[in-house]
Amino acid sequence: MHVLVYPVERRSWAELLGDARGPCKVVSDKMNPVANWFLGEPKDATLRLDLSESKQKKGGFKLAVLGSCTVPLVGTTNDVCTKQTYYVKEKVVNEKGTFVERSFNIPHDGRRQFQNLTMEIACLVWARVLLEIVYQFIEDQIKILGQPQFPIPRFHFVEAALAIEQLSDEHGKETGRVFLLEEVIQKNEEGKFRKYLNNISPVPLPMDNNEDAECAQFLAFSQHVQYFKTKKLVFVSDYQGNI
Repeated sequence: MHVLVYPVERRSWAELLGDARGPCKVVSDKMNPVANWFLGEPKDATLRLDLSESKQKKGGFKLAVLGSCTVPLVGTTNDVCTKQTYYVKEKVVNEKGTFVERSFNIPHDGRRQFQNLTMEIACLVWARVLLEIVYQFIEDQIKILGQPQFPIPRFHFVEAALAIEQLSDEHGKETGRVFLLEEVIQKNEEGKFRKYLNNISPVPLPMDNNEDAECAQFLAFSQHVQYFKTKKLVFVSDYQGNI
């Protein structure tokens, strides 16, 4: 499908505190129009996806499908993980002569999708900055106390973009489906996917080895720094990914 890809921009801590809106952009006059504060200039791209039910992975409120995009999010790789928010609809279907009720995961329409996913993007921008202040805190402490006797894990959040499908009909160009594109965490390069902290407990999850356990402890430490530096206002939870 033909899409416009809007990369998620980065902000500094000072920029977010000084003006959380940043430079105003309207990403589509067909999308209500909604000013978005964290999207860069769009690029034309082709997004290739298999949206069949068997290819979908389901989370608490988003569907995920692996695909490819002609505009790379990282380096030269075209792999992307596409996400959409969804709702559940019950339908009665005929299965081998018997009528049964089944649940179907239905992606929200473009307007609702845009609203939901731009909120996700705002959370990502703030989460990146909250992680950066942890590393700045560590650098400040190293200047005072010297280098620690253990390695400090280096994490970063995935690169992301918003993709808006471009349709053409007798009325001219229209916007269609909306997707959040995320950098694919490559198993061969970064190792297996793991969850370090849940969003219901500050205690790191049990790990299979010392390296993962140390990473989980570091991320728990990062929450304490974020909570302290923001004067008890916010911290990042539900850390998961690869090292």
